[in-house]
Amino acid sequence: MRTKIRGICCVAVILCFILGPCIGFYRYCSMAARASCISAQGQIAKNLESTLNLLKVISEEPWMLPEDIPYQEKAERLDHYNEIWGYQMIRTVDTYGGVYRADHEEAVSNLNSREYIQNLWVTNEPQITDVFLAGADGKTLNYTVAVAVAGDAGNNGAVFAAIYDSEVRRALSAQPMHTILLGKKQQCMSGNDESLLGVTLESRLEGKKIFGERLESMLLRVKNEDSGTIWFLDGFVPTCYAFRNVGLDSGWTILTSASYVDAAGELMPVIIISVTGILLSFVYFYIGKRTDSKMSGNTI
Repeated sequence: MRTKIRGICCVAVILCFILGPCIGFYRYCSMAARASCISAQGQIAKNLESTLNLLKVISEEPWMLPEDIPYQEKAERLDHYNEIWGYQMIRTVDTYGGVYRADHEEAVSNLNSREYIQNLWVTNEPQITDVFLAGADGKTLNYTVAVAVAGDAGNNGAVFAAIYDSEVRRALSAQPMHTILLGKKQQCMSGNDESLLGVTLESRLEGKKIFGERLESMLLRVKNEDSGTIWFLDGFVPTCYAFRNVGLDSGWTILTSASYVDAAGELMPVIIISVTGILLSFVYFYIGKRTDSKMSGNTI
């Protein structure tokens, strides 16, 4: 009877030593993923909002109207904004989609075929694009923010600014947990792992065991909710995704991952204590069982 009670107590102690680290891992992964997600979202949203606000101010300047000054002169003035505010490309767009630079009297390119310009012409609402390849080499990744001049792009044209992916990636890579930026179609747009670029959230989680919900409902939740977490098994490793929408009608989402493997390094002292406790419990049970056996033998 004494051996049975001792065995039950040992099992209870072992379960405590196992459940303790598991709960600690769960809390650590959730908190670490959320903290990195909030930090990255704050930096990227601030950059995006400041760009949007600057363009709105510029769009209300009287000299931005088509009949005020030539577009080449508008481009010269915008170059001063580039220098003052640290942008590499703020450009004016005429009512035909032509883009102007200070060193060219005529338009150097045309954006009429771009979807965001077409949307701007129709809605007059600020447009924020997903990442795309741009530049003379066709290898530069950037995002574009465009605003209608005086609230009427069709009659007055537009002004836009480029946000380079290097700025976004800097904010993402500064986080302790692996953090990426998702676009409007939940595709990876930026992050340290270039192999993930263009990969959708759906394809990353397809076939994996998601806790508490189906893949379809989870994708809708990421799209419609401001923030949240997703737990799933990556192989045999429990992993937490924290997501947070950037806002400003960008359709962007910050996604951060933290797994039990990530937590193991941080919680190593807890793991050592738990393993030691489990081993001592086994030793205690074994010694107690042998002692009981000897006492039973002596009694006989």
